[in-house]
Amino acid sequence: MPWLLTGLSILGAVLNIKKRRSGFAVYTVANMGWIAVDLYNGIYAQAALFAVFTGLSAWGWIEWGKKEWPLVQ
Repeated sequence: MPWLLTGLSILGAVLNIKKRRSGFAVYTVANMGWIAVDLYNGIYAQAALFAVFTGLSAWGWIEWGKKEWPLVQ
């Protein structure tokens, strides 16, 4: 599972570099997976970090969506 999540995290970064909004969706899925892994392993501070990253991914998805839909400003 960690290797799959690592791949998803890298894919999210590549998509963001390519200015693709879908990168935030990929990040959200990967971050949620990392939260589960961290909680299972008792790494609570890192789980909290990935929870914040998940929120930032959602915010990024919303902000980048505003650029696609000018009426949502």
